[in-house]
Amino acid sequence: MNDLVPQIASHLNGFVAQTFWGTPYLMGPDGARLAVHPLMGRTEWIVVTGIYPAESPDLRRHSIIVTTTRGPKHVAKKIGRRLLPKYLRDVKHQRARTARHAERTDLVETLAALLPGNTVSAADREAVIRWRLGSAYGVFEVRDHATSIEIRNADRELAERVAYAINQRST
Repeated sequence: MNDLVPQIASHLNGFVAQTFWGTPYLMGPDGARLAVHPLMGRTEWIVVTGIYPAESPDLRRHSIIVTTTRGPKHVAKKIGRRLLPKYLRDVKHQRARTARHAERTDLVETLAALLPGNTVSAADREAVIRWRLGSAYGVFEVRDHATSIEIRNADRELAERVAYAINQRST
């Protein structure tokens, strides 16, 4: 198995073979990581599975079973045709979702630091900040694709600071 994986990697563009804790992996561009295991009880078959970052438990697992009797070039061809298109698409979506989440978290932390007396409730795709300062109050709903802002009874200085913070985070 450990001899086969480097040979497969040589036929996959941008992939290299690495072994961690006795398991051979194909490490590819953009964080792609494929685990290679022998099929239980069948030495001529392998299972190739796309591995996601730990923060991605909701993604569908992509796996294929390939025969090794036809050589590493055949295995690489099957991986490239049957596994990589859907797996790499999901990895790309996960990276984009993680980036949006980081941007949202950064904006929420900035707003929370600006606004005393706030409460933050966060979910997977949105965060809501409610705040009150004397008679001034407001609600910010920060989503991956849009932000809604409601400010009531605030003085001009506070409204300008909030607008400035949002503008700085969006550029």
